[in-house]
Amino acid sequence: MMPEDMQRYSGWPACGEIDIMELIGHQPGTVYGTLHYGVPHTYTGESYQLPENKKFSDDFHVFTLDWEPGEFRWYVDGELYARQDKWFSTSMGTGEQNPQGAPFDRGFYLQLNLAVGGKWPGYPDHTTQLPQQMVIEYIKVYQKTEQ
Repeated sequence: MMPEDMQRYSGWPACGEIDIMELIGHQPGTVYGTLHYGVPHTYTGESYQLPENKKFSDDFHVFTLDWEPGEFRWYVDGELYARQDKWFSTSMGTGEQNPQGAPFDRGFYLQLNLAVGGKWPGYPDHTTQLPQQMVIEYIKVYQKTEQ
């Protein structure tokens, strides 16, 4: 997920990025949940591995992110595997600390991306299998109402 207003805290990575789930091809049974933030660029997160050497591509799975002020919780198929409640927000150029909760204190949009290569996990080579596909059964977004 990326913020709707990336310049609010002086651009990426200070503006924040929320990875609900990332899967890299050479680790077919592992997904990652990560926050990106701050200057210098900092990322913190955890991974979840399916049991018995299963692959995520073998079946549909439910990936959940509970995002509340001051806390993120990641789940796979209802199992909590990561929780974060600490991050910082420093703007580029000024080095100023942004308000508490920043940069995750505003709206973000979903980004669905089937990426090939990059710094992580590395660039394609002769073993890279193409074409690939991403199959999504559904996406649900809920917002907690004030009580």
